[in-house]
Amino acid sequence: MREIEFLPSWYALAQRRHRWLALQGWTSLVVLAGLGGWLLLAHRNIRATAAELSSVDVQLAQSKIELRQLDEQLELQHQLELQRQIVGRLGLPVEMSRLLQTLEGVMPKEMSIVELAVDTDELAKRPPTQPGVPVTAMRPSVTSYDRRLRVRLVTVAPSDVDLANVLAGLASVPFFENVSYSYARDKNQEGHLMREFEITFGMGLNDPLTGE
Repeated sequence: MREIEFLPSWYALAQRRHRWLALQGWTSLVVLAGLGGWLLLAHRNIRATAAELSSVDVQLAQSKIELRQLDEQLELQHQLELQRQIVGRLGLPVEMSRLLQTLEGVMPKEMSIVELAVDTDELAKRPPTQPGVPVTAMRPSVTSYDRRLRVRLVTVAPSDVDLANVLAGLASVPFFENVSYSYARDKNQEGHLMREFEITFGMGLNDPLTGE
């Protein structure tokens, strides 16, 4: 017995097209969902990269600041090294005005300076020797000097008590060394009998940090 088909022929074609459109729709939806997820992930990666880039910029700015500070410190160290070399060659400067003010501060009012002589003594230092190495085999180095300022002071005062006071005052000054007097004798000045003293002391001119 033959089966009778009551549906028109176009109905099956329409169903196939409908299924094909549904499949295309679901495929498009999956593709759009995947694309949306990919865009979301890409956007999140971009934000993370931007945050890392901002952090790197901050670190770079900090590194530039530290580098500039390091350059300033190196420049200051270079200047200090130049000053140290100059001091090593010439010795520490001594302002005569400050020296005179210091002397005036420790001397009694009754004492007067008759003569003041200031000389500089330089003594070359020998380089340190190494055990087992001949001196002739050592490498030549920059010659350093032991510099001393030698001060000779001739004063007049009414009595020997003034001499004792000024010697104690000079000995109390930290940078005065070997304070002593050479002689003490009577001196007649315009009919006034006074005592004349010759006082000597020294000062170190080497750099206190390097000893040179």
